[in-house]
Amino acid sequence: MLISDFAIRRPLITVVTMLALAGFGLVALFRLQTDEFPDVQQPVVLTSIIYPGASPDQVERELLDPVEEAIRGISGVDEVIGEARDGFAQIVVIYDFEKPLQEQTQDIRDAISLIRQDLPQEMEEPILRRVDPADRPIVVLALTSESLTPAELTRLADPGITRELRGISGVAQVELAGGLERELTVELRPNGLQASAVSVAEVVQALQSQNLAAPVGRVAGALDERTIRLQGRLERPEQFLQLVVAERDGEIIRLGQVADVRDGTEEQRRVALYNGREAVGIEITKSKGHSTTAVSEQILQRVVQVERGLPPGVELEIVRNAGVRVEASVANVQEALLEGALLMVLVVFLFLNSWRSTVITGLALPVSVLASFIAVWAFGFTLNTMSLLGLSLAIGILIDDAIVVRENIVRHL
Repeated sequence: MLISDFAIRRPLITVVTMLALAGFGLVALFRLQTDEFPDVQQPVVLTSIIYPGASPDQVERELLDPVEEAIRGISGVDEVIGEARDGFAQIVVIYDFEKPLQEQTQDIRDAISLIRQDLPQEMEEPILRRVDPADRPIVVLALTSESLTPAELTRLADPGITRELRGISGVAQVELAGGLERELTVELRPNGLQASAVSVAEVVQALQSQNLAAPVGRVAGALDERTIRLQGRLERPEQFLQLVVAERDGEIIRLGQVADVRDGTEEQRRVALYNGREAVGIEITKSKGHSTTAVSEQILQRVVQVERGLPPGVELEIVRNAGVRVEASVANVQEALLEGALLMVLVVFLFLNSWRSTVITGLALPVSVLASFIAVWAFGFTLNTMSLLGLSLAIGILIDDAIVVRENIVRHL
């Protein structure tokens, strides 16, 4: 009653307050960032451990069971879910929300380190990462062609296209899906090795020691200093064939005398398809603190520029764009707000038959919604799927309350 009495007795202050709330609300609305999901740090840590050559039963018995038992002893662990695969173990650790985020991954590393001597020596170091919905790609592209092979598409995508996309402000990561990396295969000839008296170890050592690029010193000038680098990185099969692997009786033995070098690709384990054709997927993830719609818009502009430089017959198409979905959610809320305001004005005018009541009730909805954006911006929240859903529900409640309150005011006057 105190607020309503003050508002009625001080109409000028009431009007100024409403205008101020609406004005600051508009300013806050244009400053808000838009994301697909809220930035919520879930207490979930995904632990992956590679155990080469082990069967699922062996992975479970020798690796998964002892690691799970050690992790369950960590304070604050609510649930542990393990999965054993062929040469691979994956453990999902769910903590209580009270557990500090900084301690979650470190506690798991410490628990595994304590039992490391009991685990197989062949296992690789655990890979830990937090589960965060915000890490999902905001834009997914598909590079397709009717004439180029997946390997050629991969070389076209990386580093060319990926370098262009990584240069966009707000882009955190650009990854390929379904691509085939180039691989040079050295096939040793047993007869050549025997005739040249060269061992396999000598060939391996020659490849490791001579196929590199490293700094070898500095040159100091009068005003500057420059680094000297050894450019020994080999790129073509012809260069590998001329590699010196050994020396016997003053004769130099080259790799081409004991082996064949084939330029090919790695073993294909994943296939990306788009509209029934093999493709190379490009997944783009944004950095935290950047707007989804703003970053996706910059990506689309850069895609248009990249398409101009693609070879004939190569297409770069958009498979998924989170910015479009966010904009659609915002448009739905705007539509609900407009429809609700029109219906509310119509109902009040028809049943109360008062233009004054209609104007007052019609102003309540936009002013209240705009004022809510001030709190959203002040607390550092974003416009996302969850916040827009809550705003849509609040609009319905606000419409009902505005009609009921105004109808009661008219009845008691």
